[in-house]
Amino acid sequence: MKKAAAAVLSLLIWGAGWIWFSVGGLCLLLIGIFRAGAFFESWLKGLCRSLVWICGIRVTVSGRENFEPGHQYLLMLNHVNILDAFVFYSSFPGWARGIEEESHFDWPVYGWVIRRMGQIPVSRRSGIKAMESLRRAADLIRAKRDFSFMVLPEGTRTRDGKLGPFKKGGFLLALETGLDILPLVQKGAYRVNRRGSLFIRPGKVEFLVEKPISTKGFSRENIAELMEKVRGVFLKYVE
Repeated sequence: MKKAAAAVLSLLIWGAGWIWFSVGGLCLLLIGIFRAGAFFESWLKGLCRSLVWICGIRVTVSGRENFEPGHQYLLMLNHVNILDAFVFYSSFPGWARGIEEESHFDWPVYGWVIRRMGQIPVSRRSGIKAMESLRRAADLIRAKRDFSFMVLPEGTRTRDGKLGPFKKGGFLLALETGLDILPLVQKGAYRVNRRGSLFIRPGKVEFLVEKPISTKGFSRENIAELMEKVRGVFLKYVE
């Protein structure tokens, strides 16, 4: 009986959320044609807060003092579920954009929205193409000093709620741009939704802004040390 009730609730959330995302995404596309800056950002954050509310998620944010307004960061967030982006934009205190797998830009509605927003595409393939996409991403980041940029260091959603292995791409990008890394940790999101499940369970998510980590003194030769340093921050909260 409980499972049936959860299924009905999830169905209602999916229906309401998809309608609101489609309408809100269209509004963002139209607004993006004529307006930018604070006006667009307020609409973007408002849309994400609305979607988080529709899903029954209550987000508490701590550590805002670790974010310096006007400072550009390379943000890193643990990848839990399909709602990560909405929790991120509704909670992060500054202006930010994401580094996304380039195939996402071909998705209906979502691809159009992120393209207009100014998300940065990168290739997750190994080899020359991936390095070229990282260099293009670094150039775009340098040109957009008003924004911090978020990457998901695990590259894929957790399967069991634990922290997955980190990939080098985001750290190479941090070294290429010279930006400080600002760890952002989600706690409780795995209970709300998880990989392989369409169930959305309303609940509480903690969003923690940790102290920034400088990339000075690190290079490709000792990038593993940087990765372990950042990973250690996440492991304080996530197994």
